[in-house]
Amino acid sequence: MGWNPNGTEPIMLTFDPAGLTITQRDGDACVVCHKKWPRPRIKVGVLPDNTPVHACDDCAEALMPMPDNVPLPRRSRALS
Repeated sequence: MGWNPNGTEPIMLTFDPAGLTITQRDGDACVVCHKKWPRPRIKVGVLPDNTPVHACDDCAEALMPMPDNVPLPRRSRALS
């Protein structure tokens, strides 16, 4: 994963092309689940040569980090 000290650019993941199929490397299939239709359109990272890789909507959402301002669930005890 890239490091972004200024927070001005989205952090891009770097994927190892050795574990990807040709269609995933070409952007014609989701880099995570291999889904080809509808064609993945969300850029989620790059290969080491800066070629972009794409993911379907569901996988892209799972790859993105949680925002810092999302409150965590509270722990509570049931009253007896």
